[in-house]
Amino acid sequence: MTSSERRFVEQWREQKSGPRWKYYLLFSIAWSVVSFLVIFFLTKLFTSLWESGGANLIYILVAVSIVSGIASTHISYVNNEKRYKSIMQKEKNGLN
Repeated sequence: MTSSERRFVEQWREQKSGPRWKYYLLFSIAWSVVSFLVIFFLTKLFTSLWESGGANLIYILVAVSIVSGIASTHISYVNNEKRYKSIMQKEKNGLN
């Protein structure tokens, strides 16, 4: 096992040690905030939606950000779990 794989395994075990809902809650909030900031600044820079969209635009941005945060968290969890299982399988096969 390489040092980067070992570091990933240690960090992933620590992150997923608690209940899955806590992982999803924490990272969904974090990704939602990041998504909101990115979408907000991109719409502010490259569109005139703020003049035509008015106050309702903020609600749309919040909803899109939450959906995007949850989706990002789920994709991240699934990919990390696949990588973890792949490393463990490789390690198991290397011992036999």
